[in-house]
Amino acid sequence: MNYYRKDQLEIMSDLQLDKTYTPIKELTQDVVYYLYEDDHKEAMGIHRIEDDAFYKTHRESLIGKLCQPANKEVIGINLKKVSLPETLKKKPYRLHVLGLGDVGGMMLSALRLIGGDCLEAIGIFDLDENKVKRWCYELNQIMTIDRGPYPPVYGVSMDDLFECDAFVFTASSRIPEVGSDVKDVRMYQLEANTKIISIYAKMAKERNFQGQFIVVSDPVDLLCRAVLSHGLRPEQIKGFGLGVMHARACYYSERHDMDYYKDQGRAFGPHGKHLIIADSIDNYNQKKSLFLTDKTVKANLDVRAVGYKPFIAPALSSAAMSILAYLEGKPHYSTVYVDGVYFGCKNRVDNLVYVHTEKNDLPEQLLERLTATYEELKSFEF
Repeated sequence: MNYYRKDQLEIMSDLQLDKTYTPIKELTQDVVYYLYEDDHKEAMGIHRIEDDAFYKTHRESLIGKLCQPANKEVIGINLKKVSLPETLKKKPYRLHVLGLGDVGGMMLSALRLIGGDCLEAIGIFDLDENKVKRWCYELNQIMTIDRGPYPPVYGVSMDDLFECDAFVFTASSRIPEVGSDVKDVRMYQLEANTKIISIYAKMAKERNFQGQFIVVSDPVDLLCRAVLSHGLRPEQIKGFGLGVMHARACYYSERHDMDYYKDQGRAFGPHGKHLIIADSIDNYNQKKSLFLTDKTVKANLDVRAVGYKPFIAPALSSAAMSILAYLEGKPHYSTVYVDGVYFGCKNRVDNLVYVHTEKNDLPEQLLERLTATYEELKSFEF
C-alpha cells in the first residue's frame, strides 16, 4: 500500500497513480481516501469503508492498514465509477420532481412551505403541460410575509430533467380504486411502475447524471433495484417509503400503551407486507412488535375503509419531510444499499454521499425477521 497527497487530500492505494499524486511516507490527516478500481455494474463509486461486502473484495489490500494511524475516517473512491472529488456540493440544492399526481402535488406543497433553507429551487415536470402550469401558478403563490424563504418553483423540459442535484420520481401507474379487492397496492403497481421508471433511469445514465435519483413511487425498494439495473451507481439511488410506516407505528403505539416506541422503536424494510416494526431496540418484545407491525401494515386500509385513498401522510412523512432531512444530513427513514438490496432503515447521509447507519446489538428473533425480509427483497430480479 502506497501513500500519496493530491491538492489537500491524503490518499492510500495499490494502484499505479500518475505524477499528479505526490508520494508521502505517512498519513497525517483525519480523513484518508482509498483509491481502487472495480467495474462491476453494482460497484459503488464513492462511500465510507464500512460494509462487509466491500471488505470481502478488498480484504487483502486493506487488512491491517486502515488503522495506521488509528482513528482515521477512510473514504473509498472507485476510479472506474467516479473521479477523486475536489469538493462535495453542499446545500442549497436544486431539486427536480417528475410526476404531479396526488402524492407529487402534496409533497411539493410541503417542500415549498418548509424547504427554503435547504432548496435553492424546485423544477417540476409532467407529460401533461397544463399540470405543470397549474402547479407553478399554485405553488409560487404559497407564502406569507412573516416566514420563508420559499424556494421558487418552475417548469423544466425533458431535456433539462437531470440538470439538478437531486431528481425525485413520483410518477405512478393507476392506483386501485377505493373498494377494490387489491390487498397489497404497492405490489400491484410493481410491473407498470418498473416500466415507467426504467425510461428515466436509462435517460439519467445516458446523460451521465451525477446527482441523486430519489424514488417515492411504489414499491420503493424494488424500484430502486430497477433503477440500479440501468447502470447508475448504488449510492446515487435512494428510496423513500418507510417514513410513514414509522409515523403510523407511532400513531398506533400511542393508542395501545406502547408510547415508548417513539424513542425506542424502529421500522425496517419495505412498507408493505414484509415491513418490520420493532417495538423497542433496547427491550424487544416479539409479541408486541408483531402486533404493532400488523396495525401499521393495515393502516392504509383504515383510510380506504372511510372512502379515501391514503396518500397525504405518505406524501408528507415518507417523501417531503424525510427528503428534506436526508438533504440536510439529519436522521430519517429511507433505503440504504446492502449488497444488492435497498433496505429501509433509520440513517443519515452527509453531503448526499456518506451513509451513517445505526449499529445495535439485536435479539435473535428480530434478526430472523430482518434476514427473512432481506432474502425476500433479494429474490427479485430485474
